[in-house]
Amino acid sequence: MKQDTQEFYQETANRIMDFVHTHLHEPLLTEQIAEELNLSQRQLSRIVYSVFGEPLSTYILRERLEKAVLYMQIQAQTLTELSEKVGYDNAQSFSKAFKKHFGIAPKTYLARLEEHLQVFRNEGNALSFPAEVVDFEGLDLAYIRIADRYGASEAYRTGWKKLLQYLSDSRKPNETTRFIGLSFDDPNVTAAEHCRFYACASVSSLLPARGEIGRLFLPAGRYAVYTLQGSYNDLQAAYNEIMANIPYPIRFAMPFEEYIDYSEENPESGSTKIYIPIKL
Repeated sequence: MKQDTQEFYQETANRIMDFVHTHLHEPLLTEQIAEELNLSQRQLSRIVYSVFGEPLSTYILRERLEKAVLYMQIQAQTLTELSEKVGYDNAQSFSKAFKKHFGIAPKTYLARLEEHLQVFRNEGNALSFPAEVVDFEGLDLAYIRIADRYGASEAYRTGWKKLLQYLSDSRKPNETTRFIGLSFDDPNVTAAEHCRFYACASVSSLLPARGEIGRLFLPAGRYAVYTLQGSYNDLQAAYNEIMANIPYPIRFAMPFEEYIDYSEENPESGSTKIYIPIKL
């Protein structure tokens, strides 16, 4: 594939993913998405399969059901309420699709997930220090998407390198640049090969997207912030400990990480702030 074609595919894939992510409660017909993004249906299908490695319908189905799991973890809801939030006409269709995808019914799945988190309840170190409650002001970000096992060292190293090159080309970063990690998927729910991590840096709102580099706005909101000292290799365990023990009501928004004073030569010297969205 030619470089300009590859860049077009990557940039368009980011737009497709962003559109689907924010419209999962709608029918999301192929012709609707194609029209919204100014693509032919054939172009849309070809780009999705080339970049995502699966058909558009499979991708949307998986996104709907995995998002439903996130809703289930935040508050008790009826199957009818869940089905409406993720674009199903009725609870029966949602339950049937859920069981086909995960192999078990929604309530059974949630019980097993709770059983998994129980291992971390009052067992870990994540809550050996108090969380700081902050009002996050929102941030314009440039990102590169990494699809791999959460924390996969080589894929992450390559992704961050490409992002830093983009920033360098745009006369960034500087001392005010903030480095953020966004995990679009929960590794406890999503298969490793489909886990999406966005390596991000704060940028001017005027800086354009380019090829693999996308643009997004991380919205303002209230967060409980935990600081993890040392290497970020233990982040998933820290997330599990926090989610199993957090004393605050959680709201439906994306948790994220901010990397402070990180050095590749001495990763143990750095620290990571973990932001968990709360309702207080």
